[in-house]
Amino acid sequence: QASGVLKPGRLTLLLGPPSSGKSTLLKALAGALKDGSNGLHVQGNVTYNREALGRFQVRRTAAYVEQVDNHMAELTVRETLDFAARC
Repeated sequence: QASGVLKPGRLTLLLGPPSSGKSTLLKALAGALKDGSNGLHVQGNVTYNREALGRFQVRRTAAYVEQVDNHMAELTVRETLDFAARC
C-alpha cells in the first residue's frame, strides 16, 4: 500500500531493498502497470494535478524506462530517453 505527493519541479528519490516494489510503483505512476499482470491487482487512484490517470496525458510529462535497457552509443542522452519513452 502506498500514498504520497510528488511536487512539481522537485527531484524525488525512491529507495528500498530489492523486490520491495520500487519498479512496480514507478510503473503504476507512469501508467505502464497492467492490472492482473504478474498476479498483481491494482486498487486505488493515481491522479496528476487532481486529474484521474485515464484523463491525464501521462506520456507528455513522465516516462518509465525499464531497468534493463539496450542503449545505442551513438545517441545523445535526450535521444536515448526519447527512444526509450516511445518503446
